[in-house]
Amino acid sequence: MNRGRGVSALWVLLVLISPLWAASNKPAGSPIDVITYHGDSLRTGWFSAETQLNTSNVNASSFGLLATVPLDGRVDAEPLYLYQAQAGKVTYNVVFVETENNSVYAIDADKGTVLWQKNYGTSVPYTYKNHDDNVFPIMGILGTPVIDRAAGVMYFVADVYNGSQDGFVLHEISLLNGQNVVPPVLIKLSAKLSNGSTWNFQAKNMLQRPGLLEANGAIYVAFGSTCDCVPGQSRGIIARYDAKTLAFLGSDVTDALHLSSSPYYLSSIWQSGYGIAADSNGDIYFSTGNSDPGQPSYDKNFNRPDSMIHLSADLTTLIDSFTPSNYFSLDRGDADVGSGGMMLLPDQTGSIPHLAISGGKDGRAFFMNRDNLGGYTQGGPDNVLQEVNAGGCWCGPAYFVGSDGNPYVVTGGGNGVTAWQLQLNGTPQLVQKSSTGSGPIGGLPDNGGSIPVISSNGTTAGSAIAWFVQKPQTSSDNDPGTPVTLRAFDASNLSKQLFSAQAGTFTHAVNSNANIVPTVANGKVYVASNKQLNIFGLLPPAGSPERAALPKGIAVSEPDVVSCPPAEPIQAAVAKGADNHQLFGSVCKVEGSTMQLALRSHRSVSIDITNATAGPKHLSLTLGRNIKVKATVDAKGVAHATRLAPSHTFDAETPADR
Repeated sequence: MNRGRGVSALWVLLVLISPLWAASNKPAGSPIDVITYHGDSLRTGWFSAETQLNTSNVNASSFGLLATVPLDGRVDAEPLYLYQAQAGKVTYNVVFVETENNSVYAIDADKGTVLWQKNYGTSVPYTYKNHDDNVFPIMGILGTPVIDRAAGVMYFVADVYNGSQDGFVLHEISLLNGQNVVPPVLIKLSAKLSNGSTWNFQAKNMLQRPGLLEANGAIYVAFGSTCDCVPGQSRGIIARYDAKTLAFLGSDVTDALHLSSSPYYLSSIWQSGYGIAADSNGDIYFSTGNSDPGQPSYDKNFNRPDSMIHLSADLTTLIDSFTPSNYFSLDRGDADVGSGGMMLLPDQTGSIPHLAISGGKDGRAFFMNRDNLGGYTQGGPDNVLQEVNAGGCWCGPAYFVGSDGNPYVVTGGGNGVTAWQLQLNGTPQLVQKSSTGSGPIGGLPDNGGSIPVISSNGTTAGSAIAWFVQKPQTSSDNDPGTPVTLRAFDASNLSKQLFSAQAGTFTHAVNSNANIVPTVANGKVYVASNKQLNIFGLLPPAGSPERAALPKGIAVSEPDVVSCPPAEPIQAAVAKGADNHQLFGSVCKVEGSTMQLALRSHRSVSIDITNATAGPKHLSLTLGRNIKVKATVDAKGVAHATRLAPSHTFDAETPADR
């Protein structure tokens, strides 16, 4: 019998037997379930009911790749997991995976068999989305969905293209077969601005990157911009919808300014995909990105760029916020804190029980009292509990309690995955205890850091493991892409690596963020990447037929070759008589303070980058990366960069060099 047809026939039978995916044998929120981004609404990333994997058996001889499941597109969302989900008389452990091709897969989490797969509309070419190649080459389901096990449904947002325009569609589907439980909702939003005018949501200029949140009987969905390409229109926004009916319940816009003299807004909500958080009261938390680099734009009532935000559950009230005193410097350097997720710690003992941590591109992680986040103090000092140096962060933190009984925060910035012990005597403080160092997380350097999770059997000694996916170290625009790596470290001593193996691939890594989060459940680890889900777990005995039948490797693409075309004097590439020049090109060589830029004319020019990289340096000049350069040319004909900024793929609308 054809195996695929057999599974399909069985599944049709199950659909007829059972009206919904039953969970009667397991309570809603089984400790093994992973139904939301990073495992819970606080976003701790702590899978604390893992009884099979430990620091003794996670090693190259006992642990490895069990199955590879082909998918129809790249995956940016974290896999979700249900333990012992019943369909009629059959029980499965199920992993759910969503692709940028707008497909949802339900997969037997133990065997890797596809139980069902459904597509929810044509995805959007990145060329339509302002050439935003942070998500490449198509955009579909980007943010991690959320599952309501008791209701038997999953919620997600698909970005759907009709050939001329796109729209974000919120779905509530049955876990049994992927059918819509209620009619899907096209997201239409607006907001009143500071001058009384109305801002209308335009899907083309927005991305739905943060993981969805279910809280307060509602589904929360947040948006940021497409590559900051249209900053006069894009703003951060969060909306909530009734969890049963998907009826719209209200929204909040992060930047409600209206400045005709400087129409540059943003304050996006993106967090490198990290989920919007909620505390036990149902209050909502997230971080925001950069805003106007031309003039200070912080406004307590209308705009909070580079900030950590605390909103009421109904999104009508700003309860609290924290904005670093140097936010305008961050704006000017595209060094926003919004690249990092905001995690809430479980309630602690001591004088300050409610804590939070978040940080972004400039490397600082802010440890905060979430009952008094810190506000904004012009000129400083910043009123937070502590700042720690975690390294540049396109990432998010995790939390666990060790076998010593102490709580730990685990950051994933460019300095490495690092464990900080939480000390509660007096004012709470984080004290660094161990770190992987920067080597194991180092991929292409621009989008630094990783997003760790922790698995453990409660606080049992020898059970706590830190897992993360290392981003690609090279880039290719061809499928399947260059490798990503699954790494495991002893969480009690992060200098001790337990396991490392290729875990998938990613395309266009030079500019496309591989913010991959592994999911650990019931003795297995799930890593979804470009067109594949890889399932890791404890291996069959050495020498057994089952061991011999396991996958031996995953095909990868050869890295793109980056070389410089013939050089020409800068005067040949820019307009004569101009004092300030603008060029678009790809970095093809960097030596000390000199960069060679490959132009669209198939020639290259040499540019001194000393002034553009002085002080805090946030733009990494990765070979092959497209950038925008502002420069002057001195009397000797030497070009000096005054500003370097990220760019995206070039097209007919990209301005000419001048």
